[in-house]
Amino acid sequence: MNLFRGTLAVATVVLFATSCDLNVQNPNAPDRNRTLSTPEGLAQLLSGAFRAWVEARENYYVMPLDAQADNYTASWNNAAMRFYSSVGSDCPIRCGWTNSSTAPEAAGGPTVEALWYGYYTVLNSANSVMTGIVKDSVCFDQDCAADNTITTRNTAMAKMLQGMAFAGIAMVYDQGFFVDENTDLTNPSALPFSTRAELRDSAIVKFNEAYTIAAAGSWSTEADWMGVGQTQTYTAAQMAQLIRTMEAELIALWPRNGAENTAADWASVASYASQGISSTATPFSWEYFIDVNSRECGIDCIKNWGNSVSTERVDTRVAALLTTNHVDPWPAPSGNPCPTISSDKRVGDGTYGPPNNDNFDAVAIAPADAGAGTDYACAGVAIFPAARGSYHQSNLQHVRYHQLASRGEDLPADDGTGQDPMYTPQMNDLLWAEGLVRSGGDLALAAAKIDNSHVTRGGLPSTVGLGAPELITAIQYEQEIEFMGQGVDPFFNRRRSGYNAPAAGGRPAYVDGLITNTPRHMPVPAKELDILLRAVYTFGGPSSPDMSAAVEGGVKRETVEQRFRALENARPGYLTRFLPSDMRF
Repeated sequence: MNLFRGTLAVATVVLFATSCDLNVQNPNAPDRNRTLSTPEGLAQLLSGAFRAWVEARENYYVMPLDAQADNYTASWNNAAMRFYSSVGSDCPIRCGWTNSSTAPEAAGGPTVEALWYGYYTVLNSANSVMTGIVKDSVCFDQDCAADNTITTRNTAMAKMLQGMAFAGIAMVYDQGFFVDENTDLTNPSALPFSTRAELRDSAIVKFNEAYTIAAAGSWSTEADWMGVGQTQTYTAAQMAQLIRTMEAELIALWPRNGAENTAADWASVASYASQGISSTATPFSWEYFIDVNSRECGIDCIKNWGNSVSTERVDTRVAALLTTNHVDPWPAPSGNPCPTISSDKRVGDGTYGPPNNDNFDAVAIAPADAGAGTDYACAGVAIFPAARGSYHQSNLQHVRYHQLASRGEDLPADDGTGQDPMYTPQMNDLLWAEGLVRSGGDLALAAAKIDNSHVTRGGLPSTVGLGAPELITAIQYEQEIEFMGQGVDPFFNRRRSGYNAPAAGGRPAYVDGLITNTPRHMPVPAKELDILLRAVYTFGGPSSPDMSAAVEGGVKRETVEQRFRALENARPGYLTRFLPSDMRF
């Protein structure tokens, strides 16, 4: 399967592949055109697209976003995590995105590119499948005139993947390209940018088209679509429910700040979630299987690192919410105490791990006892170098997805492989509840949905009978727990919410949930802008707005005189000494 780097690269390669014949053949190379016109080749693209989506959503380079949201924390600079999440170290408060095609990992360059090229890889595969079906009349069944069940299924899945790709770009970037099987690619450099709102709406259109097909279907997905070596399949009805959950997530988490959050279409969030993965008598999680070849940060680094007791920790902002004896900021030098004190069963007393290990992985986690929680553990050892900032330190550890941590974590059944939940019933319930509360809907029903995690998993008092403000507070508390480890949903959730500002003397003030100067979305990567001869721009940090760019990729085509003057001005003082003010650029 060919994965093209960049949307313009995709368009350009497709254009030249169909317009040039150099009369040179390599019998050892795959025949790409033939592969993309056969059912077998296109089916492989669908399988690869689901894997690419998991990797894009939870890949190595996106880990800094959850640290920026003060959800997970770490002081290591892998994937520029420290660079982007530190306070007053590399930048006065927070650094903006380093939008450069040449900046190294430590300076954050790949972070801006990873999600862009990941989601457009998904889109490229989905578009190829749709092109094969719509324009080349590829049939995946024995005889489509007699039965087109598989072809119909693959159409639904390709449209769903198109929606997933557009949703990803709309959630992360300020603008992007809309390209589908109907896009004219004869002049790829002329493709216009679509705004993030337009891409969000395009995703909803694709999702709705996919939903209509899936809801009427009677098929199941292929066994290897959701991971190699496992047998989990999903029915057409389940995929239709998953699409609705994805739509609810997109609308709810798309806002960049409190004002946009207020203006969101919360009635649609409630409506979509009411048809989502928790809407029937048999709720389910949508999971992807991590096999031996993709474990240990192969395709899911968020859960792999986040559940490693010596790699990342739960930020003290969250720890102070979940316990009554942990505080934010971290109290140097002794830290927050173990055992933890919390009435939430997901937190418990902080014990965890095998009974024969009284210093789990050398970070002083006591072996699990009757009070152990399901999602968190307490480590007596702070693992990050003190010189990098005590605000990175934490004594609380996430262990909900411990089976996906790296080998060496020493739990008997853990080897870094297993089912990787991408969407859980609790996530859908909380979106459903928030949609109801914010749209003036049924508060009793909203409370029941909150209680599915708050009471059932947490063992906390029921929220039934609470008013709208108290229900929103309960929803936000639950989202801190239930969204943790789910890609960069914690970042999306924090940027729209001002919940839990720190006490005086803590870190800089939070504005709509993010520390001042933290960028709220990403620019189009510099590599794309350079190809288009457009100005490179960025967001956040001390010198750029956190959300609205002054340039936004405007045309950057210099005139010959501008270039000549720029060269002249390379001489110190030339501009002020020799050039009239009305000729200065």
